[in-house]
Amino acid sequence: MKDGSTSANRLFVETYGCQMNEYDSGIVKRLFGDRGYSTVQSESDADVILLNTCAIREKAHERVYGRLQSLNHLKRKNPGLVIGVLGCMAQNLGEDLHGMGLPVDLVLGPDNYRDLPQLVEDIRTGKGGATLARLSSSETYEEIEPEVVSGCLAFVTIMRGCDNFCSFCVVPFTRGRERSRNPDSIVQEVQNLVKNRNVAEVTLLGQNVNSYKMDDGLDFAGLVRRILDETEIKRIRFTSPHPHDFPLHLLELMAEEKRFCNHIHLPLQAGSTDVLNRMNRDYSRESFLTLVGQIRELMPDVGLTTDIIVGFPGETEEQFQETLEVVEQCQFDMAYMFKYSEREHTLARKKFADDVPEDVKLDRLSRLISLQTSLGAQKNRQEVGKVHEVLIEGTSKRSTSDWMGRTDSGKVVVFPAPEGTGIQDLESYRGQLVHVEIQSCTQATLKGIARWEEHPTGFEVATADSTLAS
Repeated sequence: MKDGSTSANRLFVETYGCQMNEYDSGIVKRLFGDRGYSTVQSESDADVILLNTCAIREKAHERVYGRLQSLNHLKRKNPGLVIGVLGCMAQNLGEDLHGMGLPVDLVLGPDNYRDLPQLVEDIRTGKGGATLARLSSSETYEEIEPEVVSGCLAFVTIMRGCDNFCSFCVVPFTRGRERSRNPDSIVQEVQNLVKNRNVAEVTLLGQNVNSYKMDDGLDFAGLVRRILDETEIKRIRFTSPHPHDFPLHLLELMAEEKRFCNHIHLPLQAGSTDVLNRMNRDYSRESFLTLVGQIRELMPDVGLTTDIIVGFPGETEEQFQETLEVVEQCQFDMAYMFKYSEREHTLARKKFADDVPEDVKLDRLSRLISLQTSLGAQKNRQEVGKVHEVLIEGTSKRSTSDWMGRTDSGKVVVFPAPEGTGIQDLESYRGQLVHVEIQSCTQATLKGIARWEEHPTGFEVATADSTLAS
């Protein structure tokens, strides 16, 4: 942030939804920082409050409505306070948000953030509220480096928008069509994160990273190769790919390169080909299982996670059983599981009746969660006795004397800090790699003992060539 910010230029940003929204909030903070604003941690201290929203599920909308209602008292106390709604919900609802009796001065979609600081200044100088929700075919904010950093981890958006038009999904209508960011700017951003912010791991973000493509033919695998070759980043992750165009050479690169983490989030959505067709997912049950087989053949220790929707229009009990069968066969390490809810503007809302009763949706969701919880716990038990290289991220949630990190396959590991160290020593270890022997587990977490003795001169970074016992 620039020096010279005044007490009247205080910004509070609250983010809902996915990592891309977190990244976009970083862009917004950077734009306001360039105008002399400081970011505050409490809405009660702010002169401008911005809620960066999600439109994927109804629950996300309800949370934002409730949050806006809770801000009414601040607006009454300070009529000059500016409250804005940004992001996908803003793009989806537009002007409608102004007519809901909520304290909203500004509604802005995700392709319009460059205009945001000036629009806020216009409101603060009495020019009235605004709604701006035009979609762009070219905006990637590629020269803006928002530094969306959490400890030694960071997100980097490599593309925006989506061309897949899954029938249940609102993203093409809230974030526009696909456009890929210039690779030079991505590499530069990663270089700066490593050099200036001591970032050890980046997650590359896109609605469908497989679709990353430049005019010279550079694809997503080529981009990852450039980042590996041109930066000193210790680990690279990505989310999310689409099963219908997952290239074999990307899997081969992941299998070859230790710094390219062997963790894939592969959205299934449904295990019935008929349901997948109604979802416009462009792959079948059989092709999904074939892809999972290829992944496991190349990387037997891969961490595989997924998304699943139950209760999509027309889903029968038999089709739901097909989903359970695919989950059983795939043996996912973890899954995000949801019941279907209609979204404005989607093909599913226009074409299909939401005909699966709510109690049936909830029952199917419960059965799916029960199955996946059992499978995930079983997968964790298989890790006991193995040794993993873990990137130290911070303290565990329960005790500052225990630290935590993740394996390259994405599993959370908790382990005691080195003897004689305290919370004040964490920063000299954060972002380093250490070997941890797994001794026990819960349904969600591995627990182990770090092999600090392998570093006789004190702690040193485990190199990319480290060989692990298994």
